[in-house]
Amino acid sequence: MKKFRASSIKDIINPIRHVISSDNIFLTKVVHNFPFQEHWITRFLAIGLDYILLILVTGITKDLVFPTWHFSFIDYMFMTGLMSFFYFTVTESFFGYTLGKRLFVLKVVTVNGDKPSFKSIAIRNVSKIFFVFLILDLIGIYFTPNRLHQRYIEKITHTKVEKF
Repeated sequence: MKKFRASSIKDIINPIRHVISSDNIFLTKVVHNFPFQEHWITRFLAIGLDYILLILVTGITKDLVFPTWHFSFIDYMFMTGLMSFFYFTVTESFFGYTLGKRLFVLKVVTVNGDKPSFKSIAIRNVSKIFFVFLILDLIGIYFTPNRLHQRYIEKITHTKVEKF
C-alpha cells in the first residue's frame, strides 16, 4: 500500500515540478529534491483538508450561534483562525495529529521524536490565528537554510511533523 501511496503523491508532484523552473536560483535546491517536495505537499494537503473542515464548522457555528449577525470577511477569517488555533492545539496535544495529518499519516513530535508539551503545541499553532502569519511563518523557512522540513516557528518550539 505504501508504494501505491508514494506513486500517487509522485503523480501529484511531478506536474508541479515541471511548472517550476530549475533556473530560479531561489528554488534550485528544492526543485530536484523529491523527499522535500513530498513532505511539504503532503503537509499542504493535510492542512488544506483541515481548513476546509474548519471553514465549514465556522460557517455552521456562525449560523447557529449568531444567526442575525452579519460577519465581514475579516471577522469570519478571524473566527476561523481562533477555531483553527483551538482545533490544532487540542488535537495535536492529545493525539499528536489532526484529521488531515491522520489521513496523510503525519504526526507532530519534538525534534527528538518525543511527544511535545501542550505549551510547545500552543506556541507552534499561534501563527494559525491569522492566515497571514502562517504564510510569513512558511516564508521564514527560506531564511533559515538548515532543517528545511520545519516551519520557522517549529524551529523555535523544537517540534516537527513527520510520517508515522
